[in-house]
Amino acid sequence: MQKIFSNPSEIEKLAKEKYAIPQFLMMENAAKALAEFILDFSPEHILILCGKGNNGGDGYAVARLLQNKCDITVLSLEPPAAEEAKTQYEMCQRLGITIEEQTTTPRWLSLSKPQSSGTQLILDCIYGTGFHGELPESVKQVLDEVNKSNAIKIACDIPSGLYFHADYTITMGTQKLSLYSDKAKAVCGKIIVADLGISRDKFESTVTERSRSDECIETSADLTYLIEPSDLRLPVRKDRAAHKGTYGHTTVFCGNKAGAAILTATAAMNFGSGLTTLLPEADSNLSQFQISPSLMISETIPKKTTAVSIGSGFTQFSSAATQQIKDWFASQKSPAAVFDAGILTAPEFPEFLKTLSAHDNARIILTPHLAEFVTLVKNLLEKEFPVSELAENPQLKIQLGKEINQKYPNTVVIIKSANTFIAADEECFIVADGPQSLAKGGSGDILAGLAVSLLAQGYSAKDAAITAAEHHALTARKIGEQAYNLTPEALLSHL
Repeated sequence: MQKIFSNPSEIEKLAKEKYAIPQFLMMENAAKALAEFILDFSPEHILILCGKGNNGGDGYAVARLLQNKCDITVLSLEPPAAEEAKTQYEMCQRLGITIEEQTTTPRWLSLSKPQSSGTQLILDCIYGTGFHGELPESVKQVLDEVNKSNAIKIACDIPSGLYFHADYTITMGTQKLSLYSDKAKAVCGKIIVADLGISRDKFESTVTERSRSDECIETSADLTYLIEPSDLRLPVRKDRAAHKGTYGHTTVFCGNKAGAAILTATAAMNFGSGLTTLLPEADSNLSQFQISPSLMISETIPKKTTAVSIGSGFTQFSSAATQQIKDWFASQKSPAAVFDAGILTAPEFPEFLKTLSAHDNARIILTPHLAEFVTLVKNLLEKEFPVSELAENPQLKIQLGKEINQKYPNTVVIIKSANTFIAADEECFIVADGPQSLAKGGSGDILAGLAVSLLAQGYSAKDAAITAAEHHALTARKIGEQAYNLTPEALLSHL
């Protein structure tokens, strides 16, 4: 699990103060990390794109470090303005490194076209995480050209304006929240953290060591985490004397689109639930499907149920089903439920959730995709935001998820998008391993099944959400990041 920070420039400032690190040394270490990474590819040609700020300074420093090790073309898109960038620019000039200014027909364009031999590499050092607003048209034109290239593309700290399409993003010092918007997911490639001359632990600790009352530090800065495969807590069966009751009983409500509930129930069974029951509504079309004989069917919640799921395949709120769930919650010491899809967006849902979340020891998981989350926020918090704003503002996702946690205690929210955000109490966890192949109907039903299965087996809502979301993502990767033939059934077979 890696910490993610929304205030990287402030952390860098504090680290410089605390450890007496001069600005030039951090830039040198950033350039050294980039240069070493680049040399691993043994490139023959390198195109370095430099802007006017310290990101551009990193680019000039890289050019200096790689001089005579490969063929380098440096393109200055804007004259250096930051002091360190000016210094690095001057050093390059005195060393005889050719720096081209942007022209209408620049020589470097030939480097973005396929060559007969030799590895080509493009390094983006135009703008860093401090850039806001629209890219100048002149910069867009350059990036439009290099984005067409077959060269290996590396971004320094963050792809410029989230417009450069990187294969790798080498981010400095620590993980940054700006790398985890939906737009960033499309262009960052593989994200690698490089240190700036001090250990990452020391670098990140400057935040937690400062008083939380400091206005310059966001209080949530050390409470957002990137989930890694090592964070999985799979329901491996270690008790050799166990029986089916040891692993809980999942009940999945089945609405008028029964296929979705069948996927959820099958995922729950495949992920360790000792027993799994489908509970069809009166208008359910369950009879149209062939279902596994391992799934039971009941008209009421079975007595020994340990977790329930409702919403997959529901197009409207069910008063009968939700009353059953209310009664069941009242009878349990630690009631657990997953709410998905159509239930989440119903006008009746806020009052229903308020009743359930008030139960002591309740364990509740909500699993909206981004469009459902917009409606959920409107209904639960009386706030309105467009999907586009939430997609590109990870800090806002975190804030709204935590507001739901606070208003509805015992509730964890899995916000499904290009990167999945899990809001749990004062913490947020980001699952970035999910590939684009998951963009297929039924994928969310599988995730709901994984989460409710873990709840049935006694997991906390937070642990169930984290393990379910990460395992869901990694399972899809087994099938293929770009696989167009990923189906819910394929996911089930690989669980």
